[in-house]
Amino acid sequence: MMKLSLLDSKTWKLLCSLKLAIVLASAATILSIGGSLLLPFNPRIFGGLDTMPLGLWLERVAAQSPGMTWWIPLGGILVSLLALNTLCCFIDWLCHFRARWRKSGEYLIHIGFVLIVTAFLWGSQAGFRSENNGLLIGQSKPLPQLGVTLKLEAFKPVLAPSGRPMEMLNTLALYKGGQLIKRVQTRSNHPLTWNGLVVIPASYGQTMRGGRYLPYSILTINYDPGANLAFAGSIAMGCGVLLTLFSFYRKRARGDRPDIV
Repeated sequence: MMKLSLLDSKTWKLLCSLKLAIVLASAATILSIGGSLLLPFNPRIFGGLDTMPLGLWLERVAAQSPGMTWWIPLGGILVSLLALNTLCCFIDWLCHFRARWRKSGEYLIHIGFVLIVTAFLWGSQAGFRSENNGLLIGQSKPLPQLGVTLKLEAFKPVLAPSGRPMEMLNTLALYKGGQLIKRVQTRSNHPLTWNGLVVIPASYGQTMRGGRYLPYSILTINYDPGANLAFAGSIAMGCGVLLTLFSFYRKRARGDRPDIV
């Protein structure tokens, strides 16, 4: 009885309301469009937005210019409320699954959206990004956040006749407690990946050691703990879209839906 009374309450109906979803989505969209107009005119404030997790950027940069950045946390709140609205709709669908199972595709899209938003919030708070990490062959870089050590075991830049770098071949290894946990040869678009950690060869440089020039690799290190959750959300949304399209055209074939004009 308590379950039925909760699902029939005005508060629950508001949380599952399509009108609420439209209002939240519209407000977040308008706010994002308006706020994005500020980006190209304020590179000092927004230039580093993509170089660090959002939570860190809000703490270090946005807090210094609240008049220019207030729309970003507000937009995050609106999107989070939209995800809550979507989650409530999904729970309501589960509670009435026998009567609504034909809409499984639509609700797979719903839960996929919730997973992606959750993954983004998780990554923006617990993730990190580090650029311009220069390593010589044999050098290591501890990653205390993950309890592992990254080591560059081999490096060979492939140069065009003009001297422009065409490829950067890195042999990278991850160690934990002195034990090798992963070794891989990385190059452009083929990074080292491990449990949300992504190490990308970005560039290279040279330094003078012992009277000769030694090349070193410049790496970008990114950690997003919500990456796997976001991947699961994208799979759910993709399956939901395919299932919804299949259901729609199957109903059209039976004459349950009018033709598209």
